[in-house]
Formats: sequence, C-alpha cells, structure tokens
Amino acid sequence: MTEQILHAISTDEKVPEILERLKSGETYESIVEWLGRSPVDDFETLSPKESQHSTFEASDHEMGGVPSTSFKWTSVTSNTAVLDHLFQLYFAWVHPVHTLFSEGHFVDSYKRQSDNYCSSDLVNAICAMACHLHSVADGDEVDFEQLGTEFSDAVRSDINADDKSITTIQAFAVMFLVDCARANGLRASSYLRVASSSLSSVDYHQNEGFAEVWKTTVRGVRNLNVSVRGKPFLLFPLMNSVNGRR
Repeated sequence: MTEQILHAISTDEKVPEILERLKSGETYESIVEWLGRSPVDDFETLSPKESQHSTFEASDHEMGGVPSTSFKWTSVTSNTAVLDHLFQLYFAWVHPVHTLFSEGHFVDSYKRQSDNYCSSDLVNAICAMACHLHSVADGDEVDFEQLGTEFSDAVRSDINADDKSITTIQAFAVMFLVDCARANGLRASSYLRVASSSLSSVDYHQNEGFAEVWKTTVRGVRNLNVSVRGKPFLLFPLMNSVNGRR
C-alpha cells in the first residue's frame, strides 16, 4: 500500500490531497481506497523504472567554484579541481543508475548559491560517494579514501532526520549508497529507512520545478527499496565496472 501511494505521488496524481491526508494521520489503507485502487492494482507499475541518464556534458560539471569566495558548500576541501573531479565521477557513474535528484536543478542551485535544490549535506554526500569511484594513480596528490571519510563524517555530524527538506531526504538516500559501497549494510539501511519515511512529510514548496524534483526523488528512493528487496543491489555491479578500469 505504501508503494501504491508513492507511485501515485511520483506520477503527480493528487499530490496535495495525498500529502494532506498523510499529515492528518489517515491510514495507508484508507488513502489507497480513496485513490480507487485495490491492494493488487498497479502491481506492474511498482517495478523499478530505468533511471534518467545524465543530461549535462562533463564540462557543465565544472562546478567547484562559486562566484563568492566567502561562500562554500563544503568545509572539507576548497580545492575546486578536486570538487569538479568528484562531481564528474558522480554524474558519470552513479546518477545514470540511481537518479535521486534533478541534476539540472541541483547544478543551477549550486552555482547560484541557492538552497532550493542544493545543500551542504547533499554536496558532501555526493562527494563521499564519488571518492569511492576515483581511480587510484601513482601521481595522486590527494588521498581520496581519506577524503571520502571526511566527507562522510561531515554529513553525519550535520544531517538531521527531523529535517524534512527535499535536499536532506536526497542526502540520506545518497548516504545509503555510500555505506553500501563501504559494505556497512546496517547503517546503510537506516539511511534508506529515514529517506523513505520522510517522503510523506516533505516540506512541500511552490518553488519552480519542485514537483519535478520531488517526483524524481520519490521514484529514485522507491527504486532503491525495490532493488534491495528484489535482487542483488545494483550498486555492486557498478562498483565492479569501475574497479575494472583500475
């Protein structure tokens, strides 16, 4: 029943009404009944949808620097070349498989220093995941393994499960991928549980593009849940393909 509600949300069906009913404490069963479905309706639609591939060329991810030198999305590093490299890795290897947020809205908010679709927690989580994808080279001046730990620690020290903003939900979902990559399944599952449970109480805004961003996140989190329950998690073949490049 939960998945049927999330599916209705991800397809923009009666979104404000569903949120209002969830916030007023209605049961999932009554909401599904209100939607006019039996518990077995739309079963076919609950399988994971193919994630949207990156819509930006690699050059568009030269995002490390922002106009104001006093403004920083992350305190872990100010090296814009490293940040650019990590963003390119994430959008090349993770985002096409696990699309958890709108790439275009994230990039725009990042560059404009807007918190509509970007946050320090989300940036740190993305960079933590990307550190696992770096191909180690003899000439590396940066310890990307240690850097990944620092990005993860920055997220864990700041992220708040009671914060229902869309970027916090996205950061929890990305951290699920980070701990899956580290073979820390227990903590990974807690991140995914928070991301999933927070969707029904998200701080819904009228910002331009919010419905699209939220729908993308709902679908992405739902697909993570379906993947975890139904088959070997999709991140591991991804990691194997990356490791094969080394």
